[in-house]
Amino acid sequence: MRASQKMVMTLLLIFLASFTLMELIRVEADEVGIAIAQHWCSERGEGHMDALSCLNALNSSRSVISQTLSLFLFLFVIALTVINMEWRTGAAILALIPLVVAGVVSPQDLIDAVSWDLIFFLVGSMTLAGILKELGVFRYLALKVLELSKGDLYLLLVLIALMAFSLAATLDEVTSIIYITMLVLEICRVVRINPAPLVIFSVLATNTGSSALPIGNPIGVYLLFETGMKVSQFIRYALPLAVVNLAVVLAALFLIERSTLMNIKRRFDESKERVEAYITTRRIEFSADQRAEERFRRILVGLAIFMSFILTVALNDTITRHISVAVGTYVDPHAFLSFIPYMYIAISLIVAVPLKEISRFIERSVEWPSLLFFMFLFMFGYILTYTGVMAKLAYSFTHIGTSSLILLPLMLLSSALLSSTLDNLSVIVAFTPVAKIFNNVGFAGSMIYFALLFGGVFGGNYTPVGSTANLIAISLTEKRGVRIRWGTWLRMAITTTTLQLLAALSWLYISNMF
Repeated sequence: MRASQKMVMTLLLIFLASFTLMELIRVEADEVGIAIAQHWCSERGEGHMDALSCLNALNSSRSVISQTLSLFLFLFVIALTVINMEWRTGAAILALIPLVVAGVVSPQDLIDAVSWDLIFFLVGSMTLAGILKELGVFRYLALKVLELSKGDLYLLLVLIALMAFSLAATLDEVTSIIYITMLVLEICRVVRINPAPLVIFSVLATNTGSSALPIGNPIGVYLLFETGMKVSQFIRYALPLAVVNLAVVLAALFLIERSTLMNIKRRFDESKERVEAYITTRRIEFSADQRAEERFRRILVGLAIFMSFILTVALNDTITRHISVAVGTYVDPHAFLSFIPYMYIAISLIVAVPLKEISRFIERSVEWPSLLFFMFLFMFGYILTYTGVMAKLAYSFTHIGTSSLILLPLMLLSSALLSSTLDNLSVIVAFTPVAKIFNNVGFAGSMIYFALLFGGVFGGNYTPVGSTANLIAISLTEKRGVRIRWGTWLRMAITTTTLQLLAALSWLYISNMF
């Protein structure tokens, strides 16, 4: 059978599977079904409709057609992305346009669905990372990490993991992965090894750290405000598990990827003279001649900008609160956060970088195709919610059982599996009303919210498109001419992520008992 015929057959099977699934799942007029239907109407801006009308609209033949088309085209994007990562942006364009032309969802709603504050922040952070790279910050940090590791690969990996974990927990996964990836790429350039395994490892550590505190991940922020939980609950339940799962990431890497690490270690051993020469050369660059003093001054300026940027992001909520009081107008923390990178870009333009160079940094440092693909993922997440696909999937899971022994793994695993390919925040937003119902009727306590948190965050580790951090790391790596293939990612991530989810499930059961 020719390749084109195989493709047509595959697409036909995906379409039939999507139609069958959406036709078979019927949301009934029980307590959970009514709550889900009302939430669906609210998401569509139709909150004025009564519960029965929402239910009938969700199950109608017209909705089934929209749901089938949406699910089919989304799976089409995922399939082409799995076949070839370079097709991802083109595949998203091919799938999105028919949905707009067919009137499944309005263009203005799709535009509103994109988290523009996050996109704006990413453009600024990538540009600032390019400026810091030009100032020599990452070369300097690579030097220090290599010095501290003393040529020991395992100590180097522990240092990278701790940095990624800490930055993600105290700032956010986006900030962490941009700078950790730049650091890893610089180290790999010096040692002359393929950065793909270390970049994937850094992503796993970053996503793990983002679950430790509510500020580390948008899912945590959403659950904190939507469910009324306290920060102290995150410190009690999320932080210990995050630490354990960081150890899981390290242990899995050392045991499962033993052959890969042995190859990297061999390159490390072969590169000892080159690494020592690199360290010596960098030290000489900081010697007493005038040019060296200028280089060192630029690095110090870059480090000051970098540390100030991190501190400002960490204190974002406090800063915006004081600004709101000072000017007498509410300043949204998320909106202010988007401008923080540009504040430090402005400072760098004043003290270190010529004004005419900023266009070059924006052009070369920002991974525009991946940002476009990321925008499309936001749109698809909204489409699947708007048409009712997510509502039906969430309802179908509730029929498996209603005891906490069943609900906790159900919410954990289902949110994890969906988050591996969908925007994880969209998944959690769709599942939260169901979790709140289970909590309100006494089926499960507050641990069900942590089941969603752990599922959404750790589930994102499964695939290259599972979270924002994954996509950014891949984009930055591709900028260096290195492709991270799905096979490489899955080989490293499947076992590690599954162990993390098992640890999360055990922790949920233990915590639910006390």
